Amino acid sequence: MPRQRIRTTTRGTTETEVYRKAAEEHSRNGTTIRGLAKKYNVCHVTLYRYIKKYEAGNTSAVVGYRCVNRVFNNDEEKCLRDYLIECSGVYFGLSPLEVRKLAYELAVKNGKTFPEKWHESQMAGKEWLTGFMKRHPSLSLRTPQATSLSRASSFNEHNVSKFFDNLAEVMDRYKFEPKDIWNMDETGVTTVQRPSKILAQKGIKQVGAITSAERGRLVTVAVAINAQGGHIPPFFVFPLKRYQEHMIREGPVGCAGAGNASGWMQEAEFLLFLEHFKRQVKPAVDQKCLLLLDNHASHISIQALDYCKKHGIVLLSFPPHCTHKLQPLDRAVFGPFKKMINAATDNWMRNHPGQTMTIHYIPGIVKEAFPASVTDRNAIAGFTCTGISPFNRNIFTAVDYAPSSVTDRPLQMNSEILSHDVCSFDATTTTQVDPDTAVDNLPASSDQTVEHTVSYDLSNLLSFNQGSHSPTPGPSGLQQAKASQPFDLTPKDLRPLPQAGPRTVSSRGRKKRKTAILTDTPEKNAIEEEYLERNKAKKTVLPPDGNGKKKLISTKGKGKGKRTKKAAEEKENISDDDDCYCLVCLETFVNSRPNEQWVQCLSCKMWSHAECVHDDANYICHKCESD
Repeated sequence: MPRQRIRTTTRGTTETEVYRKAAEEHSRNGTTIRGLAKKYNVCHVTLYRYIKKYEAGNTSAVVGYRCVNRVFNNDEEKCLRDYLIECSGVYFGLSPLEVRKLAYELAVKNGKTFPEKWHESQMAGKEWLTGFMKRHPSLSLRTPQATSLSRASSFNEHNVSKFFDNLAEVMDRYKFEPKDIWNMDETGVTTVQRPSKILAQKGIKQVGAITSAERGRLVTVAVAINAQGGHIPPFFVFPLKRYQEHMIREGPVGCAGAGNASGWMQEAEFLLFLEHFKRQVKPAVDQKCLLLLDNHASHISIQALDYCKKHGIVLLSFPPHCTHKLQPLDRAVFGPFKKMINAATDNWMRNHPGQTMTIHYIPGIVKEAFPASVTDRNAIAGFTCTGISPFNRNIFTAVDYAPSSVTDRPLQMNSEILSHDVCSFDATTTTQVDPDTAVDNLPASSDQTVEHTVSYDLSNLLSFNQGSHSPTPGPSGLQQAKASQPFDLTPKDLRPLPQAGPRTVSSRGRKKRKTAILTDTPEKNAIEEEYLERNKAKKTVLPPDGNGKKKLISTKGKGKGKRTKKAAEEKENISDDDDCYCLVCLETFVNSRPNEQWVQCLSCKMWSHAECVHDDANYICHKCESD
């Protein structure tokens, strides 16, 4: 039997509203039932039964065909539908298999009648799921986009409000026009593309496409756009220590470049980008421009801040882990740019059969993809959808903040931590919430009390939970509409939404950044003090033992569980170039915090913070992976 039965007649499909009008006319004018049946083109027998019920005071009677063997009634299915949408809204959606298991548990716990096969497989059948999806077209099977916990929890109302407060402050202070508001960010372009979809023979299990290597090498491309739709030529960072100008001769007109060992944007390369940005935009102290960027360590060096202050560039950083929603480049430009890069690389491989692509060809690839993706329309759309220009601090609704509700929880702080982390919370606050989620943006004054409410009733946020629904047609003839029978045990009772437990704030670990106007004097001075504290000379002098020999001390090694011995002699001022540094954040080992764990790349034997690489025991750095 087919899943979708094709009806041969239209019998029983007339709306109940038509019968109600006919019954009112019969009661008001005394018109005959057969006359009304001809007038409204309905069955006179069905109309006769409806009028009898209507005259008896039953105004909720329904007519038409109705399925009589459903496991759940309409209200119960709507409750299940709303629960599934709510779970997907907080990034904990259920797969089809999990939905079938949940339906079986609901049927068992609520004493429903269901097929015997449900008992055998301990889940609802595939046919039930298919029918459930057809009855609720607002549901569809989607492939979710992987979103890190940091992004899901950090994008909350408190962090976003602080960003828009800072944005409003600089807009009011300097009266920026759309052409003066710029956004800058980096993206990676590799020599190995992601092949596009092609047409091939149906039924073949594997379809291939040529790439130049198994793993490619990465070149960083820095892009800047403004709210009027303009852009500057890109800036390249090559993974080469010796950069030559001829490397970008095939790139877009006016582009610039630099090089370092990793191929990532670092403090020196960012300063070169600022010089490139100044040549193209031509800001001045009396004609400032606003540059929006993330708060990566390479963007907030003392030299970069001094340069921006001197040449009229106002820096405003985004909240940490929020650029996927707040950054115009991420929202509207980088997606089309990557697609065009893949298409251009496919064309290059097709035009150069048997030839391997190297990083020297990437500027030419970018030149082909750049005009088609970094367009005026995309740039303006990026600033509009983020609420930056035109300014709209209410561009994001409570539904956008829903994923962060999973980590809404109170801060458990003891007196020692409270003396260091300058923030206090009112114990009588009714909402249990960590405004900054990962404690990214604690206030800077110990006498301030944070009382912030970020509480979401997701069932009230979903627009499809509101409004009336037309009754489902019933079987032939007249039937009494059954009263709504809600679940005795709801889906939330069986599977509550995930909720993180209380988190104890720790004073260890590296300092968390926050959204800030980096070129303002207070922020700039604070960054300078932090920089000087981190790079001040450290000296350790230990006397020799009684035999006049150098005393050996056992110190914590960089690797997990490793112990190394070194001579305890006077430790002179060590420069960053000579010291071991983290491959991810570039912090030197000499400036590490006590008991901070390091891991070693299995290939090149270089080191990184365990926190930076998520404590991966089989760690291979990004440079070795690209090679």
